[in-house]
Amino acid sequence: MTTTQRLMSFPEDRVLEDAAFGQGIVPARLYALLLPVWQVEIRADVTEGEDFFLIDRFLGRGLRHGGLHTVDELATFFALDHALVAQAVRFLTAIGHVREAGGRLSLTSLGQRSVDDDIRYVVTRQDRRKLYFEALSCTPLTRAHYDEEVVTLLSGDGLSQATRNDHYPRFTPLHVTSGFDRTALERLKNRKDRVRFNLPVALDALESLDEQLVFLPVYLVRGRKGLLVYGQAGAGSAHDPELSELCARTPELTHALDNEEKEDEADERVQRAARNFLREHEFTSVAPEQDDDGTWSVSLPATAFGDNGLPVTRIGSYRMVGSRFFRVWCPAETPRKRALLDRLDQRLGSRRHITRQEAEELIARLARQLDLDVPDVSRLRGGAKKTGLSGLEAQLSRLEEEVE
Repeated sequence: MTTTQRLMSFPEDRVLEDAAFGQGIVPARLYALLLPVWQVEIRADVTEGEDFFLIDRFLGRGLRHGGLHTVDELATFFALDHALVAQAVRFLTAIGHVREAGGRLSLTSLGQRSVDDDIRYVVTRQDRRKLYFEALSCTPLTRAHYDEEVVTLLSGDGLSQATRNDHYPRFTPLHVTSGFDRTALERLKNRKDRVRFNLPVALDALESLDEQLVFLPVYLVRGRKGLLVYGQAGAGSAHDPELSELCARTPELTHALDNEEKEDEADERVQRAARNFLREHEFTSVAPEQDDDGTWSVSLPATAFGDNGLPVTRIGSYRMVGSRFFRVWCPAETPRKRALLDRLDQRLGSRRHITRQEAEELIARLARQLDLDVPDVSRLRGGAKKTGLSGLEAQLSRLEEEVE
């Protein structure tokens, strides 16, 4: 993923819909940003936790609690082949769990800790790896950001392409003026939620070998109250709580966003884009309207949607205008009900399995988006049958059979 078209696998309107109808904030702007991230190559003695092989677990417990001290004793007690036990003991010795002195086997402190925690701890000396810290406060990134198949950290040509004026959306990089705070490495040792941050059980003799600034593409939705950050790892269907909190408490970021565009100029751009949209679709008698919450919309009659018009799934959707947007709406209830069925068909059709709770949460969210009473599964199944959405009907029928 090196071009802006491929940076985000999901559209901006999905982010706005989740922010507005999933998270309950009133979105005012959406920004395509490149958050600065320190990519730090470290060298350390690394302790990792793994699952035990079954025989290793038994042998460790025998040495720890069973008063067993030789291969013969272990093989006899567990009724195992002598050669198999000898091989397992050699392995446990090689990884530092077992030692032999005077012909007797015993657990090392690492082996004892492994048995007590039921985790096979393995130490790698002078291990080299990369860790990622967002550069605004040098907080480590969560495990999801280490998935290279999903997350793109930009530098060099990739960064240049993402910020080109002829690409949309054009991502704006945020810059930092200070270098990496190396005390952030020491703070890693005290974290209790290590797994969430892709950290091993322990890092000892830790040193930084190289620190480079790279950039993480995100969408930032700013509401009348608060903001939410959406990254590649969430695919637009879930915001990143850590990055959202970080950006919310970074005044230099919020001040930069405040100064990007004057409110009256932004409103004029949205109105102009909305009028162009209406003219393009020959809705000459309709004008853009500003809602009570400050957002803009175009309200179209029921006849504007259907086989010879706009897809009903466009009802309740957003159209981007720079960092602003307007919403396509229909005051008639019947097209909105059909939009609910079609949107549900799109969402459930891509899921091999969805629980009744997940489906009901999705239905409630779509109902909020379309300003409808929340229908039950049975009623929706009837609507799907009536409109010929056989796949959705089958999915809803299966959900009806689930125990609530």
